[in-house]
Amino acid sequence: MFTRTVILTARVADAVGNTTSVSAAVRVEVPTALGWAPPASSVAALQAMLARYPRPRTVRLYSGPGAGLESWSSALLAQVPADCALHYSFKDWTAGTSAAAVRDWLSARPANRRRVVDLVTLGHEPEQQSGGDAAPAAFRQQWQELVGALAGHPRRREVWLVPVFTEYAARRQASWWADFGVVASHPGVDAVGFDIYDTGYERYRTPVERNEFALAQARRVGKPLVVPEWGIRRKPTLNDGTSYDPDGVVCAQAMRDNMAHLRAQPDVPYVEWFYRGDCDLDATLTYPSGRTYVRDAERAAFGQLTG
Repeated sequence: MFTRTVILTARVADAVGNTTSVSAAVRVEVPTALGWAPPASSVAALQAMLARYPRPRTVRLYSGPGAGLESWSSALLAQVPADCALHYSFKDWTAGTSAAAVRDWLSARPANRRRVVDLVTLGHEPEQQSGGDAAPAAFRQQWQELVGALAGHPRRREVWLVPVFTEYAARRQASWWADFGVVASHPGVDAVGFDIYDTGYERYRTPVERNEFALAQARRVGKPLVVPEWGIRRKPTLNDGTSYDPDGVVCAQAMRDNMAHLRAQPDVPYVEWFYRGDCDLDATLTYPSGRTYVRDAERAAFGQLTG
């Protein structure tokens, strides 16, 4: 759920020109949108996902290091349904040129997308410090420049600026807030994003365990939480080899419980399943034992959650 207060103002004039205004605060509740990130940010992968799930409410796409900004007229972005929120991430930022480029990019946003707000992320998961990630000081500076570049843009309300962090890395790094997280507190940042997995845990975490850190960081700065990557890898056995979830039934329930928890929060507007690797619900995967499997139970749960 995402709850916000909207101020509606009515101005009335009589026949002789006398005017009066009345304002009222209206509480608006919007159900949490569950979408997905395709196996790759390619036209073919996106088309395949749209064939499986033809009415997504949100889709996550990205441009890797060196790729610049994806044009709105590209074959990739043209595939995104006009009524679906696009969460677009990119890595490249060059002082002196990128500010103008991102302003032009927003100016070129198609008019038919004005019914939805799109999300924009620069340098997602900076804690990894790999694959073109900016060093902490550079990351903070780039976000200052991004926010400044779009401040005052006539179409600024059409996008949210959302820094995205890695939940399991952020909660384990003592310097995370000073290095990266402080960006979330900047004026002009609209929401706080966390990619959330059960990495490093023997069992599936409870919804509270999985999301409490991310929710706390977003609420620390009074902004909504966005989950651009969410995934739960099936855990067939415990560390000692004891059978735990060989058929994915426990994982499927964990998925349902997680979304019920997030949808009960007042400040979580967007969640996207990471439909890649071990979280690809259509792929044939392999257990450590060598036995192959498909995630039928989890795929059915995801279909229920997005239906």
